Amino acid sequence: MAKNKNDYFKLIEEQMSFPVAAADLLQEIFANATNENIDVYRTQIHKIEHQADTVHHDILGRLSTEFITPIDQEDILRLVQLIDDITDALDETVIDMYKYCVAKMPSSAADFCGHVIACVKALDNAIKELKNFKKPELLRKLLIEVNTEESTADVAYNTIIHQLFMEEENAKVLFAQKEVFDSLEKCCDLCEDAADIIEQIIMRNT
Repeated sequence: MAKNKNDYFKLIEEQMSFPVAAADLLQEIFANATNENIDVYRTQIHKIEHQADTVHHDILGRLSTEFITPIDQEDILRLVQLIDDITDALDETVIDMYKYCVAKMPSSAADFCGHVIACVKALDNAIKELKNFKKPELLRKLLIEVNTEESTADVAYNTIIHQLFMEEENAKVLFAQKEVFDSLEKCCDLCEDAADIIEQIIMRNT
């Protein structure tokens, strides 16, 4: 039997590098963005999202002609779609900042961005270990880290939204900032969903 010519673990690792890059850029954006330069940042993060789409479509193209894959094709499809969705959600965060003219977010946004980055990087560590799914001890520990980071972010999100509704009296600003926080929180939820897919891969193959 011919050896599989596509290293899907490497391809998935490559795709995961894009939400990591987008999350790192988002940290810079929250530190430095103004309503005058947010469009520049929007272009930068959208470039990352576009590159991620190219890799995503490349993986789909390879799968469409592949008969044998190291893990179930459906699992690969679901995982790469979720990784693409994470990049999209990070991109959407900056689009929201641009659309609603809220480039200068409260300090809690930068703090919450730290939770998002931690969640994305925890998933990145798990993705790098995915190739060892048949010996999953370390991989399972890394998946627990993803879930822990998501739970921490969830608590932080609820606190931030509570404070926002308690303190912000301008309805337009309230709506706009909540949209940004919702996009950020979605990133963490998607990371947890991806971790769940990896856990299912382990369960079906060990």
